[in-house]
Amino acid sequence: MKDIDTFNLALLGKRKWSLFQHQGELWVKVLESKYGGWRSLNEEHRDNRESIWWRDLKLVSQHPQHGFAMQNTTMWRVGCGDKFKFWEDNWINGAGSLLAKYPRLYIISCQRNQIIQQLGTWGDTGWE
Repeated sequence: MKDIDTFNLALLGKRKWSLFQHQGELWVKVLESKYGGWRSLNEEHRDNRESIWWRDLKLVSQHPQHGFAMQNTTMWRVGCGDKFKFWEDNWINGAGSLLAKYPRLYIISCQRNQIIQQLGTWGDTGWE
């Protein structure tokens, strides 16, 4: 006999994974415009305009066991840098965010809340 709660968490986890894997598709664009996309899954506040499905997806993201497992077993490629915030997002090997590591630099920075793409370009000799 299946444990329906565990089965539901697994299905919601699969939907979350699909959300990450299908960036640029119409259904993902709709969710991003309506709810803020994958970033808002970790936000705890509840909005009455959120659908029941989106609230459940947020619950699986914030679940102490399942959310932690997915967050700590996946690694992201920065790519062109249009999805990740330079200061606020976590970096590899559990180092946390640069904001947490260097709060004094963040305070004096003129480039807070910027995505990586906005902070430079990839040139012939590397990142500039």
